[in-house]
Amino acid sequence: NVTFRDFTIFHGGHFGILGTGVTNWTIDNLKIDTNRDGIDIDGCINVRVSNCSVNAPEDDAICLKSSHALGYPLPTENITIVNCFVSGFDEGTLLDGTRQRKRHRDGGVIGRIKLGTESNGTFRNITIANCIFEYSRGLALESVDGAFMEDITISNLTMRDIIDTPLFIRLGARMRAPPGSPRGAARRIKIDTVVVHNAASLGGIHVSGVPGHPIEDLSLSNIFVNYAGGGTL
Repeated sequence: NVTFRDFTIFHGGHFGILGTGVTNWTIDNLKIDTNRDGIDIDGCINVRVSNCSVNAPEDDAICLKSSHALGYPLPTENITIVNCFVSGFDEGTLLDGTRQRKRHRDGGVIGRIKLGTESNGTFRNITIANCIFEYSRGLALESVDGAFMEDITISNLTMRDIIDTPLFIRLGARMRAPPGSPRGAARRIKIDTVVVHNAASLGGIHVSGVPGHPIEDLSLSNIFVNYAGGGTL
């Protein structure tokens, strides 16, 4: 029963906000401009993130995790992320309003909304809606350590100047998990109404599983991607 509301974080370090094992958590109207993750939600239940602006050029802006941090797999479920803005401008320039892009990071800026990669438990009942990405990586859904990633709805996203894949959905087998942990699953995922302008030419929409573990029941609809172009034949 925790509420974070109406404050600003500048240069939050490792990380701006990290909640582990929190139940009934409201995060509303925050401004975060930082050098690592902005908001990390790990093994939490019933979380509402709304009306937040997060600039994180060096790492993820808003990240859901489902790790083994407390010694056992933690589910991350019943999560809503709505009406948020994420970006990868130079640190501090979201808060001062200049939104600069002078500093160049190896691999490009990050600043995205992401599930994973820490993914031992379960991601279930997740809604992401009405969010804006600018000068960042795109949306990433990744279960690589055995998590079940299921019952997810994503709608009404706009993205501009995306430096790699606008949509990245990955069921992998890194298995940073206790021995004997089962492979995960990715299923019942619906993504609808996404508009992307000026995406990097080498980053298509990426959907991949592993042999014997395909991604299931995935729906992509009403998606428009405008690529920067400039690639060779």
